[in-house]
Formats: sequence, C-alpha cells, structure tokens
Amino acid sequence: MTDYTIGRAAEELGVTARTLRHWDEIGLLSPGWRTETGDYRLYTDADLDRGLDILIYRRAGVPLRDIAVLLAEPGDRRDRLLTQRELLVRRIGHLHRMVRAVDSILEGDTVTMQDKKAIFGEHYPDWQAEAEERWGDTGDWSHARDSMKTMDAEGFRRVKAETDAFAAALVDARDRGVAPGDSEADALVGRHAAMVDTFYPCTRAKQILLARMYAADGRFVAYTGDAADYLVELVEAKARAEGIDPDTVAWE
Repeated sequence: MTDYTIGRAAEELGVTARTLRHWDEIGLLSPGWRTETGDYRLYTDADLDRGLDILIYRRAGVPLRDIAVLLAEPGDRRDRLLTQRELLVRRIGHLHRMVRAVDSILEGDTVTMQDKKAIFGEHYPDWQAEAEERWGDTGDWSHARDSMKTMDAEGFRRVKAETDAFAAALVDARDRGVAPGDSEADALVGRHAAMVDTFYPCTRAKQILLARMYAADGRFVAYTGDAADYLVELVEAKARAEGIDPDTVAWE
C-alpha cells in the first residue's frame, strides 16, 4: 500500500491541494491515515480511487452533493464504473446534439427555435414564454428582446460558450474554497455582470436579485453548475464591499 501526502495526492489526481481540502471539509474525501506523530494526514490508494470516482462524476456534470450520495450507494467499484459510464454516455450524446445544432447554424447562419432548443435545452421556448409573461412590460425585457433580435448565429454560440465557461469557473472556484471578497471571487462577479449586460444594463442590485432567483429555481442549475448559492454569496459580498445592503435591494 502506498501513502500519499496531500501534495502528492493532488498531483496524482490532477487537482489542487485546496480542492482536496475542500472535499475533506465537506466529508467527500478524507485521507485514511495519519503519520505516527499525527502531524500529517496521508491518502491511501483506496482514497485515490475514490478521488478518481469523484472526478469522473464531476466531468459528467454531477453536483458534489449528489456525488456523495452516489458513492454511498451499495455496490462495488464495477457498479460505480457502470454508473459513471452511463452518465458519460449521456453527456457525450448531449454534446453531439450541440455540435449538430451548431453545424446547422453554420450552414445557414440562421438561428431557428429548433437550433436554440438544441443548444440551450428543450425547455428554452417555455422559459422564453415565461420571461415574456413576467417581464414583458419592462424596459429591461424590451432591451433584452432587441439585443436578441440583432444577435446572429455567432452571437448565440458565444453566449452559450460564455455561459458554460462561467458555470465551470464558478464551480471550480467553489470547489477550491475561493472565499467571497477575494480578488478571484470579485472577478467572477464582474464576469457574471458582463454576461447580463449583453442583454440589458446590470446594476449590482439586479445582479443580487438574479443570483437569488437562480438559487431558488432549479431550472437554472445548468447556468451556474451546482453553485447558485455560492454565486449569491459572492455577489452579496461584493455589494457589501461597495456599501450596498443586500437585504434592501430592489430591481431598479
């Protein structure tokens, strides 16, 4: 049996030591041994196998909270690998559908509703209709609608790519324990605000309310990975640093 320090274990798994500490804090992966003096905690081969399972689930888009449940289910490693394979096949199928949709857009450079459904999900028309009903009489919705009307195929591809990249960065920062108020956290807040600005002016108050809406509505999971609550923490911390009380904000 081989024992690994946290630095060596992080290197073997291709993650940071900060990520391993976060997994330890939430009880997802804790080192199985301590040195005789108790000064250092060491990872075992079995721990690294569990770490690899976690990474596979994450690459398949499974939230950390759900990974803990999956790993606790009865069954051996083969059972877990079969589950992981099924998840990865689904992920690959989704990516193939996205590629086909982008290819069709490239061929005609015309963005149809079918294209949008393939890229943003089958529920895109429902979300659009709901947004129209809830905010159709507001200036911001009018601004967003005009922005989308002028957006060509490349623009929609860019929005989707930016959304996916932001969600991945947000989840990564959360998993690494980046604290609200850190420069990296503030950069993510600015990145999110810039994305909203693509459609309508985003004040800090609006951003707080949007982040809270993401956290309250499970349909926005894909937009923020599984880190909607974390985004709320980052945006509210940024607001407080700017002298804004998050408890008193209103859409303005």
